[in-house]
Amino acid sequence: MNHNDHQPPSIGQPVVRVGARAKVTGAHVYPSDHYPDGMLHLRVLRAGRPHARIVAVDTTAAEQVAGVVGVFTAQDVPGLNRVGILFPDMPVLCDEKVRYEGDAVAIVAAETDAAALRARDLIRVEYAPLPVVGDPRAALRPDAPRVHEDGNLVSELHFSRGDIAAAFAAADFISENEYHTGRQAHAFLETEAGTAFYDEEGRLTVRVGGQYPQRDRMQIARALGLREEDVRVIMPMPGGAFGGKDEITVQCYLALVTLLTGRPCRLMLDREESFRAGIKRHPFHMRYKTACAADGRLLAAQVELLADTGAYASLGPAVLSLATEHCLGPYHFPAVQIDAYCVYTNNSYAGAFRGFGAPQVAVGIEQQMDIMAQAVGLDPLTFRRRNGLRPGQPAALGNVVESPITLPEVLDVVESDPLYRRRDALTQPAAPHKKRGVGLAVAWQGFGLGAGIPDSATVRLHLDERGRYRLHVGSVDMGQGNATAFLQMAAYELACPVAAIELVMGDTALVPDSGPSNASRNVFVIGTATVRAARALRRKILAVAAAELHVAPGDLLLEGERVAVVNQGRSLPLAGLGPLTGTGTFSMPEAKQVAPGIPHKIFGYGAQVALVEVDTETGQVDVLEIHSVIDAG
Repeated sequence: MNHNDHQPPSIGQPVVRVGARAKVTGAHVYPSDHYPDGMLHLRVLRAGRPHARIVAVDTTAAEQVAGVVGVFTAQDVPGLNRVGILFPDMPVLCDEKVRYEGDAVAIVAAETDAAALRARDLIRVEYAPLPVVGDPRAALRPDAPRVHEDGNLVSELHFSRGDIAAAFAAADFISENEYHTGRQAHAFLETEAGTAFYDEEGRLTVRVGGQYPQRDRMQIARALGLREEDVRVIMPMPGGAFGGKDEITVQCYLALVTLLTGRPCRLMLDREESFRAGIKRHPFHMRYKTACAADGRLLAAQVELLADTGAYASLGPAVLSLATEHCLGPYHFPAVQIDAYCVYTNNSYAGAFRGFGAPQVAVGIEQQMDIMAQAVGLDPLTFRRRNGLRPGQPAALGNVVESPITLPEVLDVVESDPLYRRRDALTQPAAPHKKRGVGLAVAWQGFGLGAGIPDSATVRLHLDERGRYRLHVGSVDMGQGNATAFLQMAAYELACPVAAIELVMGDTALVPDSGPSNASRNVFVIGTATVRAARALRRKILAVAAAELHVAPGDLLLEGERVAVVNQGRSLPLAGLGPLTGTGTFSMPEAKQVAPGIPHKIFGYGAQVALVEVDTETGQVDVLEIHSVIDAG
């Protein structure tokens, strides 16, 4: 008999989302809702200029404001005074120069926010202006102003496959175009926010909105010259995070002030400051040259990508890698040449943002696909179907996708979609100066951290003496619902209701390292580790119960709060069988590495059909209707 034949239907049936009731009733304590007793209010002085050398910082007037406890500058930072996920190139507080308007120069800690704000505005900084580079194309020139001493080129990638010159020479149609995508702010409902304090064991504790507590702990300790074991990071469910809280935001400001004053403190960026200083989506400049035969077969693609990572790298090189991998879509080009560059500028710094480089390049390749389809007289869907990757064909980097390629199934659904079927009739304009059209775009997305990047998770599941379950997971639920999924998986394996399991997440003092909340990895990687932890705990429970009941473990079933002997009517309560702990680990399978983080092993596929109206007099663009077709796995 299967262990879960009599279990509650935790999978495949609606369950109450973890945190839902607390959120809709206002009971959830977001990172910005925490107000420790005796806390100090923080304000950060930003550079307000894109590039300048710091000559002097005068905090005298600020320190004399009533209620001010301290004004701190770079000389007060005891450690490396640098943060950065890939490499630490961003100062916590700028020491020699500022590289973009949002750079932090000083922090004020005061008894009230009003006092902190007043004091911040009294700090006097003498700057020597430096030449500014705002165009990433200009940043690559030999005579460009240097944002960092080592130059403006952060990373570059070059790939080629096939005879590109011969392929273009044999083509019946060639299209060459340039595309540009802009900078975007995350605009989370809750801006970057948190508190710092010493916990009951004397650890410097930062309670903050973030995406990877263990990595934040490492970065805080490194920047401030502390041991990791002396730092604790707690990450409750934040009010949104789409990559912009994957990097350090306010963590080091909070930790520094509590370290230097011994007092709790709180900081929440206002919306203007979040826009000015926060992480953005990378703007891309893209040049595409693509070729096809008269029958619609793709022949060649030559692509140049230029990503503007702004003043600091953060995850810029990784974003460039993913963009490079995805820049030709889920299509087969026999000959390929790709050159990609990530550069520093004096613009707002960029980092992780949902899609991680793949949305930018979709803008380029999908328009190229439409242009070529029109040139050879094929409708957009037929052209994409004809050129979609098939098993065994190499993708852009020469890698063969080993996971199922479900683009054909996605396009089948698109073909039957009412918006797509009625595309010709829907182009009738509402007014003479307006034009309408129905467009199709395809996307694919590799998930997981990619080849060569360790992508594993550890999860613990505990049964205490009272017979209660507790699941310990290191990741964060940012609103995507992973917490609910983890509980459903554990409940399925333990044959109990979801509500029977307490969940502990995102606290470095209490949970193992489950990896980051990013890259669409959580349900697969951490979920699999959760299943393994539940199965390990179930084996231990049945072994202990078997000894008590003098039967073999195979003769037992978990049934809610009890362990029952099959077909005998005998059972034991879970209470008294613990404490027992099951640990589960899992690592994402990797493809053969081409460059760090690429390619990916597994991809998801999707398409969108949109009805768009353009006012030819004003340029106003309205999306009137949009249908999404997503292979959700």
